[in-house]
Formats: sequence, structure tokens, C-alpha cells
Amino acid sequence: MQLQMKSLWLLLHLIVAMCAREPSSPICSRYDNEERLLERVLRSELALETILNEIVKTNTKVVDALKQLEDGKAKMESTLAVMENKQIAMESRLADFITNSSLVMNTTLDAAVVAMIETSSGVK
Repeated sequence: MQLQMKSLWLLLHLIVAMCAREPSSPICSRYDNEERLLERVLRSELALETILNEIVKTNTKVVDALKQLEDGKAKMESTLAVMENKQIAMESRLADFITNSSLVMNTTLDAAVVAMIETSSGVK
């Protein structure tokens, strides 16, 4: 019985020692929590830096694209102005040509009528 009592006593001490023993890794340590918080902050900072770099690159691309659009718009406007000037010049030339053609036709027609009248009066 004495042996059983000693064994039971030893088992009880062993159980108490196992349960009362702190784990090898500090789960609730203040420094451990601060270290994990610092790691999270550093990861967040690195992620923010990466995002900021991507935003800067995207902004540069957008600014370049807008500049190209503005240059294209200016080029298109100047081309349109040149085309409008050429259209006005062509319309003016066409109007002059029509006026000159009608004058030449009227003059030719008048000359033909006069020649016919002279021919018909000479035939009489």
C-alpha cells in the first residue's frame, strides 16, 4: 500500500507539474505581442509602398496618355482648319468657274444669235 501511495503521490506531482508548467513559446508575452504587431505594421507598410509605387506608375501612364490625346486633338484641330480653308478656296474657285463659264456661254450664245440674225437678214 505504501508503494501505491508513493506512486499515486508521484503521479499527482507529475500531473500538477505538467499542468503548471509554462509553455516553451511565450504565447501571452508582452514582447511577443509587440513583435507580432510590429511585423504586421511592417508588412502593411511594405504593401502600402508597393501600392504607392503602382499608383505613381499608373498616374505617369495616365498623364502621358492625356498629353498624347491633347497633342492629337491639337493636330486634328489644325488639320480640320486647313481642310476648311481648302474647302472655302475650292468653293470660291467653283463659283468663279461657274460665273466665268456662264459668261462665256452667254457671250457665245449672244454671238451665235447675232450671227444667225445677220445670216437670216442676209438671206432675205
